[in-house]
Amino acid sequence: MAKKANAEKALNIDSILFECRNILRAARNSGSFFEKRDMMLTLVFLRFIGEKYDDGIEKLSKTLVEQGLDPDDENIRAAFFDDATFADGTYNLPVESRWSTIINTPAPGLNVALDTALHSIATDSKQLKGCFVEGTFTTRNLAPNDIKKLVDEVNKISHKKFGEEKDLIGYVYEYFLKEFAVNATKEEGEFYTPHDVVNLIATMIEPYEGTLYDPACGSGGMFIQSAELVKARQGDINRINIYGQEKEPATYRLAKMNLALRGLSHHLGETADSSFTNDLHKGIYFNYIMANPPFNLKGWYDDNLKNDARWADYATPPESNANYAWILHILSHLKPADGVAGFLLANGALNDSDTLEIRKKLIQNDKVEAIVVLPRELFITTDISVTS
Repeated sequence: MAKKANAEKALNIDSILFECRNILRAARNSGSFFEKRDMMLTLVFLRFIGEKYDDGIEKLSKTLVEQGLDPDDENIRAAFFDDATFADGTYNLPVESRWSTIINTPAPGLNVALDTALHSIATDSKQLKGCFVEGTFTTRNLAPNDIKKLVDEVNKISHKKFGEEKDLIGYVYEYFLKEFAVNATKEEGEFYTPHDVVNLIATMIEPYEGTLYDPACGSGGMFIQSAELVKARQGDINRINIYGQEKEPATYRLAKMNLALRGLSHHLGETADSSFTNDLHKGIYFNYIMANPPFNLKGWYDDNLKNDARWADYATPPESNANYAWILHILSHLKPADGVAGFLLANGALNDSDTLEIRKKLIQNDKVEAIVVLPRELFITTDISVTS
């Protein structure tokens, strides 16, 4: 019975998200494939951050009642609610940025209301700035009927309706990341990392306290899954200091959204950029590194990297692909005494002839503890076989 109920929940959520995609497909001025994706993810972000704020206010009201105070008293509201603070990562939102304001805005004013909400959030919170593109909705300027239908569908996504599923937010993001994959091709590109694969790596290296780094962090999945494991072991996620970098601007924004919604403090740099050409965390060494770098990435090399310090003790990685450049980049950020890393590579990287000397040196330097060969077809956009 429980399995059936869970299946119905998932099906209902999928139906809502599928309807959102249909609305955007049919709407005029909805933009490119990627603009549709950004619009949808931004709406989901506003929905979840708004619901989290509402939950925080509700909990605050209950706490005040338990203390014998009246939440409806004008003085009490001024003292506790006008500038509310929360200890669980919930963000205090100005009136114009609350979902309750957005959902009650008449259809002709929705595009402006949504961009006003985004501007206020970006202005009020340094941590949330850069999570989205301001002006998203007025630039596209969907017809009142279309934007209203879209907002009404997103309004149906609520943990109050679907239950306290710990990964409801992750589920929605995963759906759209699958459907709106970023620059993914069969052999060269960026792939969404399935939860089970992330869970395997996190379980192997146990990043439960200290600094955690991902040089190609994508949507932040490695960080989120690690935090879930810490919570499952009754640990304190505040004892993990998160660092990451992401090259694709849209995915960088998604990572900031995802981490902010989960109350995870993070250091992703001020902008999206490549770890190779502009290392935003240069000179910092980490306790743990988790990564799923792009498989067989071509076009990564330029002459400025020829004598790079990251591979000075090994050999310059081949220009043909970046697999071993990623490995040596990861090693360059590990704490020498006790740093540990877990990452994915295409299986072909295990026997490339032009990286033989680097592999020998890695083994001689005792840098390899385990290699786990994983099954094919783990990823949405490629059937490439991988190694952890």
